[in-house]
Amino acid sequence: MGVIYSDLLNKLSGQPIPGSLPERGDDMHHQQWPAVSRSSGFTLIEMVVVLILMTIIAATVLGRSISTGDMDLNSETDKIRNHLRFAQAEAMKRSNTVWGIKIDPAQSEYWLFRGPNPDDVGEQIRLPGVSYAGASNKVSLPSGISIGTTLDQNTVFFDRIGKPYGPTAGNAITVQKNVTVSSGETRSITITPETGLVR
Repeated sequence: MGVIYSDLLNKLSGQPIPGSLPERGDDMHHQQWPAVSRSSGFTLIEMVVVLILMTIIAATVLGRSISTGDMDLNSETDKIRNHLRFAQAEAMKRSNTVWGIKIDPAQSEYWLFRGPNPDDVGEQIRLPGVSYAGASNKVSLPSGISIGTTLDQNTVFFDRIGKPYGPTAGNAITVQKNVTVSSGETRSITITPETGLVR
């Protein structure tokens, strides 16, 4: 009963009932509604604008910090690393013979081979995804990029379990060997003894 009585008093006094809408005849423009408080925080639009600005700034700074020479050097290093892994994978997949990579630092080139003689042209294999010049089976590095190695006779063999060997038959690699790729800066590829991990 008390609620009905207070509603009636509010209606007669012209005050809106909390939680109710004004009736049709009421003047909606002069009604005083409680103010809706805005909670603190950011709107979705504000967050999107900030993210777009951060992306533009990051792209500008990153684009200026990496030169094309660095990207070329990293690309060639990754390619040589993957070709060493390919030689190891082929040796493990085709267990009938050893596979390997021979590097010629003087000519800045290297090649994939199968069998015990890396210099036998008949045993040199073309690597997939490489553009070769003419009938050569050797991968030439771009001008300005040189290659070096700590491998004995610049050659690594992989057997049927992926274990790395030097150029002498049965001469397993016992210490970590490196292949370096240089163009102002130097990047290094390591070949781990026993496991043959190339990284």
